[in-house]
Amino acid sequence: MDAQSTSDVTTEVPGYRPVSGLAVAALIVGCVSALALVSPVFWVVPLVGAALALVAVRDVTRSGVAKAGGLAAVAGLALSLGFGSQAVTAAAMARWLAAARAESAARFWLDALCDGRIDDARSMCGPDAAPRVDEAAACCGAERPRIRCDGTGEAPGSWAVSASRGTCRLELVVEPALSTTGGRAAERWSVTSIVRSPARGGE
Repeated sequence: MDAQSTSDVTTEVPGYRPVSGLAVAALIVGCVSALALVSPVFWVVPLVGAALALVAVRDVTRSGVAKAGGLAAVAGLALSLGFGSQAVTAAAMARWLAAARAESAARFWLDALCDGRIDDARSMCGPDAAPRVDEAAACCGAERPRIRCDGTGEAPGSWAVSASRGTCRLELVVEPALSTTGGRAAERWSVTSIVRSPARGGE
């Protein structure tokens, strides 16, 4: 067999298609998109992976160019979208649960306040809020104030909660802290700030 025939055998492989580098990259970034579950800082990774996968699909299906890697591109797209949507959903659920716990803690404190258990209410307060418990008790009456979570507070993990009844409005800041009881860790919420102000119109 001469050199020319050997060259033809090595270069002409029937059915051979080059693999798209974009498709391989999309698959790799799709796998790395799992980092989005760790922190919102990595939410950009699934976005990059999805965009790269779409470009890879276009590259593989482009007319006149026979490239392999369509399955890798689709898999990368699925991974990016899957991890991305799961990360956003988990974060939204965690925020909703935290807001619900903040409202529940504020309601528990307010029940103690309105039931006349001032010492119990004061024991649930931080050093800045405790002196304002008696002032806050003036907002209690036959009808309990309405509770609403207004969003996160300035401190990490804290939540702003409002309680209003008639023309009286309490703006509270509640935050969780881990406490150990009997060797077991438990979440204990406390009121760290109390501000009394006139209720806004319509409340």
